[in-house]
Amino acid sequence: MSSAGLAAPAVVYLLADHLDAALAAGEDLLKTTLSWNAGDARSEGLTERRRQERQAVEAARTLEMVLLARVLKSREGAQELAKIDGQFKVIARLYASGTEAVATAAVEMADPTSLAFDSGNGITSYLRTRGLIEKEDACPLEAADLAITEQFLVAGHMNLGALLDLVAMFLDTLETHYELYDQPQRSGAQSSTAATTGAAV
Repeated sequence: MSSAGLAAPAVVYLLADHLDAALAAGEDLLKTTLSWNAGDARSEGLTERRRQERQAVEAARTLEMVLLARVLKSREGAQELAKIDGQFKVIARLYASGTEAVATAAVEMADPTSLAFDSGNGITSYLRTRGLIEKEDACPLEAADLAITEQFLVAGHMNLGALLDLVAMFLDTLETHYELYDQPQRSGAQSSTAATTGAAV
């Protein structure tokens, strides 16, 4: 039964905001390409290229962290909504189950030591765990362009495309159930951060 025309609980708008922001961060990630050029260690400008590479990866990871933070908040909101509106118990349970892997990984990533790229190995490890380079590769190929696609492993555990599909499905269900927005006026994916989408190296 639809709740169209009825006032939605406040938690519904907060939940929709978290879901919409998660989609925005994910879509920004999908626009990201990391340019890489290891080059000769003796060549001029290598330090600057390394700095640019690091900044680009940090920008991508910032978007990933925004996405994860919003997913965590949306999980809390989904549980709260399920207590208020029994019709959302099943979908809230499905959403929680579908996002469990990234939620668990996000808690582990809260460790400050996991956020510092103190060496090139830290950067390449990040790229490897996100599926941007093969597990056996020591580092990206010289002059490689690493485009983030739907196969990007969020928190190293879940394909970005699958996660965004799950978030979008939940948001669409909310909008249909409560008629939160006039569809032509839906804000869509707004940029969640001013992160750089690539690095010229």
